[in-house]
Formats: sequence, structure tokens, C-alpha cells
Amino acid sequence: KQWYQRRVRARFDVLCVVRDTVDPVIDEKMARFVTGSHVRHHPSNMMNPDLSEDQTQTDTVKQDLLKKYIMYARTKIKPKLHYVDQDKIASLYAELRRESMATGSIPITVRHIESMIRLSEAHAKVHLREYVREDDINIAIRIMLESFIDTQKFSVMKNMKHTFSKYLSYKKDNNELLLFILKQLAKDQMVYSRSRHGGDIQTVEISAEELEDKARQINIHNLQPFYESEVFLSNRFVHDKKNKTILLTM
Repeated sequence: KQWYQRRVRARFDVLCVVRDTVDPVIDEKMARFVTGSHVRHHPSNMMNPDLSEDQTQTDTVKQDLLKKYIMYARTKIKPKLHYVDQDKIASLYAELRRESMATGSIPITVRHIESMIRLSEAHAKVHLREYVREDDINIAIRIMLESFIDTQKFSVMKNMKHTFSKYLSYKKDNNELLLFILKQLAKDQMVYSRSRHGGDIQTVEISAEELEDKARQINIHNLQPFYESEVFLSNRFVHDKKNKTILLTM
């Protein structure tokens, strides 16, 4: 069975692992989105301008334009591997092989190198570039690593994320990274509070110093822009500067 799983995983460039994780903030947003969608598309509400359109602030691309863009990129753009940092790919491959042997994880194969090259070409293509740049290679490495690590056992996954953090954090928005870390801290604190006090929890308190320590491990030293960001506030976090805590209202 294990041999079969390894053979199947080696056949794909990217594997997306879907996990049903409990997140009160995201769960509430999802519930509101689903119910709102049903209300907006009900026949009795189709003529109501206040309900017929999604009231979001994000810029969108019309579907027809997106189709044309993808079709043009697929048929007209053929990026060339003009320059590839072979040393970086060889070093990463050797490091992953070594880590696989040490942790007993699913081993990486030459197919993963081919996946990185195909992904880098795809990234260049979607940007309508004639040549594959270093930026395309780095993004491809990040995507391949995220996919590869997510298929590992939890203990191996945690260790590999730490080992290859410099690749995984490439061109990721700092606010996105910090929000992920903060949610993990909030979840751990929630589990601890429920096991100790029981019942429903109205507010979760997280140490700001603990978040800042973890941020420094990924070379983020100034968290003030994150505390003032829309992504921080929209997820119902409040920074108490005086008490050095972060509050999450449930």
C-alpha cells in the first residue's frame, strides 16, 4: 500500500491536500458567504440591486477576459529556459534527499526536479514572458515544496517546514505569514483554555511577545504594520499594546 501511494504521488507535479480544520473566523465567513449567495440568487431578490451583487471591495476580472488571457498565454507564449540556477536546484534536491533519509519521509525523486522546471515555465507563461527568470524558479520551488511537505506525516511535516522555511517564505506577504502563525497560537490557546476551564470561550488572549518571537525566526522584526492591517482587524484580532497581548473575540 505504501509503495502504491508513493508511485501515485510521484505521478503528479502538485498535490493539494484538503484538510477540514476548525477555524471559528473562517467558518463564520464561509457560512455568511453561502447564506448570502443563496439570498442574492433567489428569484425574488434578483431585481434588488442591494442584494444582486457581491458587496466586496476586491477587484475582479471578467470571466470572458480571463478566458481570453489564458488561451493567449497557452497558445502564444513558449518561455525558454535561458538561464536556470542549476546549483540551487541541485542543492535543494540533495538537501531534500538527505532530509527524507533522516526523517523517514516519502523520498523525493528526479520527477520532482522535472516538476519544478514545468512549474517555472508555467509561471513565466502566465506572466507572458519569453524567458524563465530566477523569480519563476523560486516560485516553482516554493509550490513544489509546499505540495511535497503537505503529503508527509504530521511530525515530518512540521520538521520539514522549519528546515525549508527560507524556500517556503519566498515572496509571501508578511501579513499572510503572520496571520497564519497568530491563528495557530490562538488555536493552541483555545484548546488549552477549553481543557482547563471547559464551556464556551468568548475571548482568547495571546501573548504578543510569543508572536514577535516566532516572527523573528522568519526575519520579520516590525509587526506594527501587521497590527494595523486590514487582514489583522478583519479577523477580529485586537492588539493591546499596554498589556502586550492580542485579543480574539469569538
